[in-house]
Amino acid sequence: MTTLRRYFAGQLVLHIGLVLAGFVLLFAFVDSVSEIRNLGRGGYTLEQALTVVVFRIPGMVYELLPVATLIGAVWALAQLAAGSEFTVARASGLGPRQVLGLSAFVGLPLVAFTFFLAEVVLPVSEVAAVRTKASADGRLGSGFLSSGFWMRDYPTGSGEDRVRVRMVNLNSMDPDRRLQGVRLYEFGELLTLRRLVEAESAVFLRAIAPSANAQEASIWRLEGVRLTDFAADGQVTRSRLSSLELPLYLSPARLGALMVKPEQMSARELFLYVDYLQAGKQASGRYEIAFWKKMIYPVAVWVMLVLALPAAYIQARGGALGLKVFLAIVAGIGFHLANSLFSHLGLLNDWPAPIVAAIPSLLALAAGLLMLWQLQRRAF
Repeated sequence: MTTLRRYFAGQLVLHIGLVLAGFVLLFAFVDSVSEIRNLGRGGYTLEQALTVVVFRIPGMVYELLPVATLIGAVWALAQLAAGSEFTVARASGLGPRQVLGLSAFVGLPLVAFTFFLAEVVLPVSEVAAVRTKASADGRLGSGFLSSGFWMRDYPTGSGEDRVRVRMVNLNSMDPDRRLQGVRLYEFGELLTLRRLVEAESAVFLRAIAPSANAQEASIWRLEGVRLTDFAADGQVTRSRLSSLELPLYLSPARLGALMVKPEQMSARELFLYVDYLQAGKQASGRYEIAFWKKMIYPVAVWVMLVLALPAAYIQARGGALGLKVFLAIVAGIGFHLANSLFSHLGLLNDWPAPIVAAIPSLLALAAGLLMLWQLQRRAF
């Protein structure tokens, strides 16, 4: 049985790899054509365009792996069924438990590989792609809004001079994450404007270890500083400083959320950013859904294997190989669309993020197990 399992696993991995390679080459070609159209804009070169495409390949692999697993597994199992190899294996004692064990034998390494891509490779490659493209004009995030980026900070302190809320506005970020055009609006206990801090740029210096029940802070050096203090009696005082070191709870990792989409962040980054948003009672639904999708999406690779297993029980006379592969393509596209659909529905209706992320995979798993049970019951 071990030899048989290795043979079937080799066929599955081979066909999944061929389908995945084909999809990645196709999407990389389309992406290359799209990037080439931007050549010459702000000094954007062909070398930079191709580098951006290369950095995006891990993201393509991550997104396409479940669909490629379904199509490749159906292709491999349909060929095994057409050659009666799977029928002989069943007659030799390959029962439903062994079949599901085979799916786990192949699926678990794929799940681990998908999780490795999501947590280690993808965050680095996506940020590198953004930085490479941004180096053409020397800026990242050239104004998400016409007024730049807005984020909320949570300073601490005590006494009458305590800053209760600090709103941070910045125009853009350099590829090295130097902030440009920084404005800090500091509000007191009664949410009255206490001070306006304007800086030409800001540079991250170091992180501060968090205390009990507090988030991790960072020390930033503001350069070219203009201070405007608003006293309670209405008096306004202005001053200038060459530099000013200030603790902010906006770490480079949290600012990285401005550079990439939530789906391109790691689970750890998403968890920290959700905690940051919830601390300020800001909407975090999109990032919560993205976090749970990061946790559940790798399991979808194994679910696609289970969904493909019924193809091995349908003999060649029950349908051509091409039809089975076509149905697998339709099912894979349907799963991908359902994943996006439930994410948007959950965000609009404020559904629990774990349920929203798990529904597509649970439906696909239930469909695969139901078909497998029905075909097994009709066998022999």
